[in-house]
Amino acid sequence: MPDQLTESSPGMPVKPVFLVGKPVFQQYSSYIRRILVGLSGAAHASALVCPSCVDSQAILCPSVEQIEHPALRLPIFWSQNRKILLDRLLRFKPTILHTFYPGQIHLAHWLSKQLELPCVVTFHKQPPRRVCFEKSLRHAVKVIVPSEPIADHLLQKCPGLKDRIEHIRIGSFVEDQCCCFSRDGHIASLIVAHPLNSFKRFEPFLNAVRHLVLDGFEIMVAIMGKGKAEKAIRAYIRKLGLTSTVTVVPPIRPMRSVFSGADIYVHLSESRDFDAQLLEAMSVGLAVVGSPEKVSGLMVDGQTAALWDPQDELNIYGCLKNMLGQREKSRQLAQNAQAHLRQNNSVSQMVDKLMVTYTEAQQWHKQSLKTPDETPSDPQAQ
Repeated sequence: MPDQLTESSPGMPVKPVFLVGKPVFQQYSSYIRRILVGLSGAAHASALVCPSCVDSQAILCPSVEQIEHPALRLPIFWSQNRKILLDRLLRFKPTILHTFYPGQIHLAHWLSKQLELPCVVTFHKQPPRRVCFEKSLRHAVKVIVPSEPIADHLLQKCPGLKDRIEHIRIGSFVEDQCCCFSRDGHIASLIVAHPLNSFKRFEPFLNAVRHLVLDGFEIMVAIMGKGKAEKAIRAYIRKLGLTSTVTVVPPIRPMRSVFSGADIYVHLSESRDFDAQLLEAMSVGLAVVGSPEKVSGLMVDGQTAALWDPQDELNIYGCLKNMLGQREKSRQLAQNAQAHLRQNNSVSQMVDKLMVTYTEAQQWHKQSLKTPDETPSDPQAQ
């Protein structure tokens, strides 16, 4: 592998349980797998609690125990399902619980009380303006954020979390080769991985693609996604005469294998969630172009990506024209992004920091049990 996994970590034994709901699993399956693989490489057993409707076999690895929850799928059995899960975890004997917000956070709080274990929460969203998360996160010993912008926004909303926030970047295996325009004689290919929920978000981009085709550029565009606007988007593609240029397909997993066959990744619009797909696209060496985003902190105009105004059709057209017409510059952007990930988003760094966070959380919790009338200080200060 391009990145070396961490070795066995000294200190307190660590046996984490990951509570993962279906939406989080679908969006961050690669991220979760790298954590599991890293812990396995460091000789730490772990368990994955997830619904049976997800393809957990795609991310499981040796020393990882799978626990299906809910075991009984009817909602009326929610109490029995919790008891079944608690019994399984008692047999597994974990040392820490790790969940993702919002996902299974309430279940994690309940299990934390029943098992007397510390709870760690990964917060991968930019908080909405009118929502305070401090009440939901108050039971978490540590709150992990994947980027500085998310940490800054969370602190603005919940200043009381300051001593518990840990910035741990999502790790990625960066390919040795750069995919962008690496195949001589091949038609340039662009890939868009975005929910098809809004026709207005796709309209300026599709108009720009039409102008490129009229200019004589030979390109192939793949749009991966599904949503309520799919019918309207397909109809507009036919209207523009782009049926032989633009293809709409459902999301294909693993995304990484799809990205490795393209040249340019189009980031269509900003989201409040950390864009794990953007990280994957950069790691395989795609040139990134598109709308600015302030959640991951990965897109820096002229350094790791080329940015456009999502509402300006001519600006989108000009940006794409430059990317296609100046292939060496586009390839350099892709290589810059890969270099940035190698330095800041390695899997070994992620796993090492997670191990430190788990150990600190366990120490904090152990101290809190000894002094129940007092709130322990931050473990880093002990």
